[in-house]
Parts: sequence; structure tokens; C-alpha cells
Amino acid sequence: MPDGEYGHYKLNSYMVYVRKATPADSEQIRSIVEQSWEIAFTDAAARKKIYRMIREFYPQGKLNHEINHHISAFLLAIDGELAVAFASYKFDPVEETACELISLYCLPQTQGKGIDELLINEIIKNTIAAGGNKIFAVLTHDNGPADLLRRLNFKLIKTDDQQREPGMFVMAKNLEIPFN
Repeated sequence: MPDGEYGHYKLNSYMVYVRKATPADSEQIRSIVEQSWEIAFTDAAARKKIYRMIREFYPQGKLNHEINHHISAFLLAIDGELAVAFASYKFDPVEETACELISLYCLPQTQGKGIDELLINEIIKNTIAAGGNKIFAVLTHDNGPADLLRRLNFKLIKTDDQQREPGMFVMAKNLEIPFN
């Protein structure tokens, strides 16, 4: 298997493989984000806010910098030639054995097909392989994969009143490190 490629998986009607993203993938990553948000908000004011957020968090230069300098790792799920989902993560600089799930996006037509779960499980494997023992995600009430994380045994560890910003909460999962 080529370096950075994790495996091939059959999920419903999708045959996907997961690999690390490269700077050449930054436009596909941004496209997945745009298409995912496009269906979520139909009113003009909300869309304007979302596109501002996309321009701020997902410009090609910033994505290239994060990938090239290993600030965040990006995993892509590919179906045929098409990138259909991605997840990004990084290790916490304070608690080095903790991994933060930063983003998780699937194209609208692939949502609910298990690709998001597949990506999270790959991040968990990578975290354990790197010596990590915990994965967490900071979520908001109006977005985020809270139901998926609950199914994957993530627990609520911080609520609104414990966060600096209202409307945010943290879910985490302690990881079992296999004995060799």
C-alpha cells in the first residue's frame, strides 16, 4: 500500500479508500466543505455567514500550510476518483497524548453511509499508533457530529457553562492501547 494510504473499505454502495491528504487536495477539501454547508442553510444571511467562515478557515494557502507543516493531519475518503469526505485532526500541544478531531465533512450524497465513522476510526488508529490515549472534539449545538460520537462511545466532558464560549461543549473518548 502506498505511503499515506490506509485501506480500502466497502460501505454500502461505496468502495472507498482512505489516505492522507496532500497540498494538491486542498481544493477538493474546500469543495467538500462548501457542498456540505450549501444544503444546510437556505436563507441568504446564513449562507453569507457560512461562506465567510469557509473563506476564513479553508483558503487554499492555509490548507497547504497546515498539511505541509504538519499542523493538522487531513484524511480523505476517496470513492473512485472523487474525494467524498475528509476529517482533520491534530495532537494537543499541552496534553500530547490527546488528539483533537477538528473537522469532519462528507458530501451530502454520502452522509449516513458510514464514511464519517470510518474516518474517525482511522484517526483513532493513528492516535493509538502515535502513543495517544484520548481523542476529543469541541462541538457547537448547531453543528457537529454529536450523535455519531455518542454511538462511538464518546462522552460529554465539558458543557456550555464550563466553556469560554456559550453554545460549545466537548466530547471525548479514552482509547484502549493494545498490548503487544
